[in-house]
This record gives sequence, structure tokens and C-alpha cells, in this order.
Amino acid sequence: MGLVIADPPYAILKDNAPVFRGYMKPIERSQEWDDMTIPQYYRLLLSFLKEAYRVGRDGATLYCFCANELAFLVQMAARRAGWFWRMVHVWHKQNPAPIWNGNRPQAAVEIFCMVTKGKKNTWHVENGGLAHNHFEFPIPGGISRKHPTQKPLGLIEALIQRSSNEGDLVLDPFVGSGVTMKACLNLNRRGIGIEINSDYYNSAKVDLERYLL
Repeated sequence: MGLVIADPPYAILKDNAPVFRGYMKPIERSQEWDDMTIPQYYRLLLSFLKEAYRVGRDGATLYCFCANELAFLVQMAARRAGWFWRMVHVWHKQNPAPIWNGNRPQAAVEIFCMVTKGKKNTWHVENGGLAHNHFEFPIPGGISRKHPTQKPLGLIEALIQRSSNEGDLVLDPFVGSGVTMKACLNLNRRGIGIEINSDYYNSAKVDLERYLL
């Protein structure tokens, strides 16, 4: 395994207030799969990070999305699992959810952590060390949105291009909408997606089958 892109639960979607994003349908913040305590969240992180480390080849890269306030737990769990800590990356959402009462800024950024198996890693960026850890993409909307926390296809493609070669095997242990698998198809990578929720799995499977037509 040369690359892992993980978007696990964030352990923050626990209230019932829907989030509206302009023309998009409201996103219900209460998600059963995300409702967990901090100790439960840490154990989840540690379990999949250990397994990803086991199956990853030397130099493998892992990106893990997380809530901004819980990135330190990803760092702790990754180091305990054996991964070498690299840095935090930032996704700037070009269409963040508006704050209707006006008493705080829009949450326009989301972070994800980069770790590698050892200090040597796959890295394919033309300008090398001048590449930024900042990405700008809109939140997916309309009929393309299949999951409440779906990430932009362009963002996932950018990570795959940076940290894998054509023909490499890419693992997504929380496949959700199947966006990582689409990106693999677009970029000539082999993908393995794992999803515990049967509804999301079946939806992603049908969507990918249509995508191949």
C-alpha cells in the first residue's frame, strides 16, 4: 500500500441543528456514526492507524481528515502507531456554511494531517519544497453530494497526484461517497475502499458502476 486517504468520523456532530449552505439542502448535524466520546474517537484512530501502518510499504503516505480542535489526537495516535509526523494541511472551503446570527466567522477551513511510514516518502510536485499545504475547493453540492462530509474530488485527486505513482494501490478505510475511488479511476491508480455503513456502501457502489459506463 503506497497511499492511505482517511476521512474518519470527527466526533463532533452531536446536536440536531441543521447546517444550510445556500442552495444546497440542509446537512443534519446529528449523525449516529459520529456520536462518540473522545476516548472512543482516539481508540478508533489508533486502531485504523496501526492497521494502515501494518499494510503500508516503507515510504507510504497517509492523510487523515479531522476536526480542527482534535488534530492533536490524530498526531498522538499516528506517532503511537509508528507513523512519522509531517504536518497539518488546510482545505479552504470556497462556499462555507453561513453563520446566520453573525456572532462569529464562518468555518471556512478544515484540516487534515500528513504522516509517512519512515522519513522517506513518495512526493511528486514539480516545484518541490515550494508547494503549499493549502488547498482551495468548494464543498460538493447538488446531485454529486452523496455523503454529509464528502470531500471535493479535486482535493482528493491533488493528494493522490502528490503522494503516489500511477499503478499504486490507494486505500480509503472510510470510503463514504466513494470519491477516493473515482479519483483513483481518473488517475490510473488501484483503489481499495472500506465502508461499514451498508447504505453508503451500496450508494457508492452504484455511483461508481455508473461512473465506469
